[in-house]
Amino acid sequence: MTMSAGQRKRLHDVFVGLVFVAGLAALVDAVRTLASAPMSYQWIVLAALVAASGWFAVKVPSLNATLSISETFLFSLVMGFGGAPAVVAVALDGLTVSLFRRRRNLRHVLFNLGEPSLSIWVASRVYYALAGVPPLSLGHSAISQIVLPTLALAAVYFVMNSVLNALAVATESGSSPFGLWRKYFLWVSLNYFGSASIALMVSANSENLLFSLLTIAPLVVVSYFTFKSTMGRLEDSNKHLGDLNRLYLKVVETLAMAVDAKDQVTHGHVCRVQTYSLKLAKALNVTGDAETRAIEAAALLHDMGKLAVPEHILNKPGKLTPDEYDRIKLHAPAGADMLSAVDFPYPVVPIVRHHHENWDGTGYPDCLKGDAIPIGARILSVVDCYDALRSHRPYRRALSPPEAMAIVKERKGTMYDPVVVEAFEGLQAEIEAASVDEPLPEVLDRFAQAAREMRRPDPVAEVAPIELRLSATDTLLKLYDRLSRFGPHAGLEDTCDVITRSLRSMAPAGLVAFFRREDATDAVVVAYASGFGEALMSGARMGLGHGVSGWVAANRRSVINADPALDVPGLLVGLNPQFRSVLSVPLVLESGAIGAVTLYSIQDHAFTDDQRQAIELVSGPMAEAFGRALAQRDAETHLDTSAVHPSHEHALAVLLEKDSFWHATSGRALGVLYVRAPEDGDIMAHASVAVTQATRIADLIFRPQHDELIVLMPDCDPGAGQLIVDRISAALPHAVAASIHGPSPLQVAFACEPYDGRTVRDLVSVAKLRLGDHPWPIGHAATPAPASDHVTTGGR
Repeated sequence: MTMSAGQRKRLHDVFVGLVFVAGLAALVDAVRTLASAPMSYQWIVLAALVAASGWFAVKVPSLNATLSISETFLFSLVMGFGGAPAVVAVALDGLTVSLFRRRRNLRHVLFNLGEPSLSIWVASRVYYALAGVPPLSLGHSAISQIVLPTLALAAVYFVMNSVLNALAVATESGSSPFGLWRKYFLWVSLNYFGSASIALMVSANSENLLFSLLTIAPLVVVSYFTFKSTMGRLEDSNKHLGDLNRLYLKVVETLAMAVDAKDQVTHGHVCRVQTYSLKLAKALNVTGDAETRAIEAAALLHDMGKLAVPEHILNKPGKLTPDEYDRIKLHAPAGADMLSAVDFPYPVVPIVRHHHENWDGTGYPDCLKGDAIPIGARILSVVDCYDALRSHRPYRRALSPPEAMAIVKERKGTMYDPVVVEAFEGLQAEIEAASVDEPLPEVLDRFAQAAREMRRPDPVAEVAPIELRLSATDTLLKLYDRLSRFGPHAGLEDTCDVITRSLRSMAPAGLVAFFRREDATDAVVVAYASGFGEALMSGARMGLGHGVSGWVAANRRSVINADPALDVPGLLVGLNPQFRSVLSVPLVLESGAIGAVTLYSIQDHAFTDDQRQAIELVSGPMAEAFGRALAQRDAETHLDTSAVHPSHEHALAVLLEKDSFWHATSGRALGVLYVRAPEDGDIMAHASVAVTQATRIADLIFRPQHDELIVLMPDCDPGAGQLIVDRISAALPHAVAASIHGPSPLQVAFACEPYDGRTVRDLVSVAKLRLGDHPWPIGHAATPAPASDHVTTGGR
């Protein structure tokens, strides 16, 4: 049963009181015996040596206990003059040493008086019961008669002395008495037996006590300094180990700071989890130093893997989608992998990896069950859940202690170890009595505060100069005036074109793109782009939180002068001149963020903070106009924003409806290149760039659907297909051109007039059919068959 601190204190007081009463009874018996016995200068000398050697006691490192060489004189007193003088001598020794300490404690004084008295009284009774001889001062006895009783004397005194001290420390600190005895007392038993052997030599020459003492003096001195040196080395070793542990803890705290700084909703969580975990471990008698240290470190680092989880998922103010939950579940193995590079002297990594395993085997990542889950992980999972329930989250307020405990108990036997839950239930009152919001360690608090200051959106604190406000007001009025001319049903292109002209008057943008946030797919999609490279941006898609624009749309904070290579990856890299700066501003309505507007410039550090503030000042009306235009477009087309280019679809439809349109007007042979990509915006984006680079200026490129491209190529023959495919393959990234696990997901087919048809419609139809027949492998050489055989060409 787990005891509270108050219960332990009462138990300690009772134990000390019992030991003191028993020791006092032994002392009274000894004094009564001495009162009827003649005084002897010899036992007075030995008693004085017992008291004097007590002042040279050596402290046991890391323990509130001392050991000395006084046992040599103490055992000599027992064998030479009986147990009574030994009891009085050791009682006076314990009393004087306790009273002259700098920090006196009544319990320690009483215990140091009673324990030695009781221990030597019992040991002396055992000695005389086994020896069957009087004290050596009263009659000579053979050495052979007292050797075994002397060993028994040393053994009993050692056991009594060490066990009572271990129990006293254990009841005071809550530690395991056997663990303390084995760690701090067992190995010093040799000192007692060594003292007994020297005492045997003294007692054998008790008729000449002075000579005996002078003879053993060098042995006693050597024994003392050896013992002191050993304790000193042990103290140094413990100090070094303590320094090493503190260093590890500082490293752990610094690593935990990175997690705390990223996850803005759980500030202080890891510190509280560490405190509660150590309390719970002690309640469960998990007292091994390695296991305790591991729990202490793992509690701070258990969420280390969240560094690999996007912030918009960590801080999402709502229920996670299945895909988001799968991303969250990766934090346990990811954190373990990160920490495996650190050579911890205790098992931290298994606890971090398995702290989300369930008792019934339904957890993650390895579906461990029951006792196969490390005890540290079982402790951490209960504490982690309780503190999360007791803390505020973006999607709910903190639960009360009874509500949180009810949920933990409900999961007992399924998610959590029943024994751990029961022990934690006993600690709940003690935990809630302390402040739930305990301060972070200094290193965590300092850096986490700095990180929060860096990420805190605070537009009110940044006061724009009056000139900027006047300019923004003028731009805002002009923008309202221009948008008002369109009325409430303005189209997306017209609306964005008006906004773009206003933005270009405020900042040096060569390209402006409007990104629409799609919560259903957790993505941002380019709904409109204007400027250099706008064709490449058309329909581009990124995951929400990814790239510059995706991060801005997810976190509702602007980014200035970022690297364009981080945005819409790969699309703008091939442009010449290249874009070098990005300014992205969120578009936010009362209902939430609807996207972002991003400006690209070919200049390094092109945008100023004043320009960012000015655009943020007009971002409200921009968001309203952009939102209305998106709603209007959706209402009219009922199509996905990234799916179709209506003008391209209409122009191609005209060509398909007119027989021999191209041949009749130009008199030249026509080739049709048909490109199709899977439902993956990145692959289609790469394909668009590659097709643009592989074709000629005179070739007409159409994008009737978001997953296909059609290129009308004049002056072509059947052999041109292979040439074009080779060029496309060379322009594609290797991962797209030649998949490691199979052929490229990109499909290409080619048809040529007059072999495959005389109309555009016929050529397009043949090219589409060929995709299902003999696809042309992108990234591999292919030898085109004679056109008369109508062999298909395509890529997959």
